Amino acid sequence: MPLIGFLLGFLYMVGVLWIVRDKAPAKVDGVFRKLQLASAAAYSLAHGLNDAQKTMGIIMLILVSTGHMAAADLGRHAPWWIILSCHAAIALGTMFGGWRIVKTMGMRITKLAPIGGFAAETSGATTVIGASLLGIPVSTTHTITGAIVGVGATHRLSAVRWGMAGTIVWAWILTIPLSALIAAAIYTLLKAW
Repeated sequence: MPLIGFLLGFLYMVGVLWIVRDKAPAKVDGVFRKLQLASAAAYSLAHGLNDAQKTMGIIMLILVSTGHMAAADLGRHAPWWIILSCHAAIALGTMFGGWRIVKTMGMRITKLAPIGGFAAETSGATTVIGASLLGIPVSTTHTITGAIVGVGATHRLSAVRWGMAGTIVWAWILTIPLSALIAAAIYTLLKAW
């Protein structure tokens, strides 16, 4: 999905730049500051549609494996308390830790003006909502990173800090095997205990 985010980010930014090509930069900045509220809301909806679903699935599997929920209930709608707690967890995580991520994504990968933020959020939302409607679990962080790099690449390739983007990609690559190693170590300790 980062590649789709990249492609859509690039295309949306080119399209938006073409639409506002004859407008005064100050006016464009003011308009896109307001439009970013809508694009941020769309991206937030996409985040909840996809990431909250994965968390709900894990909680339901744990409840089934511990006998607190019947296996037949897995194909049904999740209980409301699971839905609300997952959405609350994502909202609280974004509220308390989101600024650090926004700062890294919007300032350290490439410098985003409101028009670029709008294009990145809109392309990220389009990608994640599309994947959610198809039932494909994706990482919203991977998608928005690709979209931001795509937006930055419309200015010039040197506008993207490729070293920072590479560091993020390495973190993605190492996350799953390192998580598996930590889980195996904890399992081994608990089994021996």
